[in-house]
Amino acid sequence: LDPREAVAASQRAIGGTLGDHALTASDGRAIRTSDFRGRPLVVSFVYTGCFQVCPASTRALRDAIEPLIEAFGADSFQVISIGFNQPADSPTAMRAFAAQHGVNAPNWDFLSPPPAAVQALLRDFGFSYVATPSGFDHVVGVTVVDAEGRIYSHVYGERPRPDQLGEPLRQLLRAGEMPQRSAVSALVERV
Repeated sequence: LDPREAVAASQRAIGGTLGDHALTASDGRAIRTSDFRGRPLVVSFVYTGCFQVCPASTRALRDAIEPLIEAFGADSFQVISIGFNQPADSPTAMRAFAAQHGVNAPNWDFLSPPPAAVQALLRDFGFSYVATPSGFDHVVGVTVVDAEGRIYSHVYGERPRPDQLGEPLRQLLRAGEMPQRSAVSALVERV
């Protein structure tokens, strides 16, 4: 994997709108990416057979998300982890991966795309990977998607901090409030 090209591919995805991809939740529910519209979305890609980076980055994301749930509320944003090694990253494998790494946030789903849809989904995010003898090399980080399904930003690294995720979420949540709340509606609420 050429790290510069992988990061450049992810940067080119910023501003693009996600297609409406089918996914299966770890509890078997059918979900589409369009189901997450209406609030910001934090997305990570993992493969459940990973023994180092994916588990460590998932636990770090869990630790970064906890204070953001307290600050913004679990209803204000959604987190999803998508297994890209299909068919190995099945809903059952994703459920076990979440449990193994102590993820039980109310606003976090672990999802599996159908094998035939993986490449189109990854292309929308600008996510690159290559198979290696020990698993996969891929860009480590998370993607922040706005409420309309557009790629807003990427936060790179194995250990995202709450402030690195909190700032784009804060910007999106603030921007989301502006069009929905006019001076007239604020006056009506006070009355």
